[in-house]
Amino acid sequence: MRRAALGAALLGSAFAHAPAAPARPAPARLLVEAREFSLVLSRQAVPHGDAIVQLVNRGEDGHDLRLVRLGPHGRSASRPQGTRETRPGAVSSWRGTLAAGRYRLFCSIPGHERRGMRAVLRVR
Repeated sequence: MRRAALGAALLGSAFAHAPAAPARPAPARLLVEAREFSLVLSRQAVPHGDAIVQLVNRGEDGHDLRLVRLGPHGRSASRPQGTRETRPGAVSSWRGTLAAGRYRLFCSIPGHERRGMRAVLRVR
């Protein structure tokens, strides 16, 4: 009986000192405020990797948010990703992975980007 207790204690202490798996870094977070007709980013750059981008609509019209990675000549290098149309006063989120580079953020509602609802985000 004593041997079993001693063995269990030794086995338990071996697991107590086992190295823990490395923790994944928390996702980068970005808040984008939409108004007629502008986008304001909470920060101009975020680290690459997992990200959560939230759109808060502080305007009177519906808005959405699209993210497109830019290539070396400023042209789109990826398909648009982003949030659905968000009602005034509401918040929507996009979660994904961002590679290093520059991203064009814009509202895809017809006419909104042209009127100023655009910004550039750097991902390092």
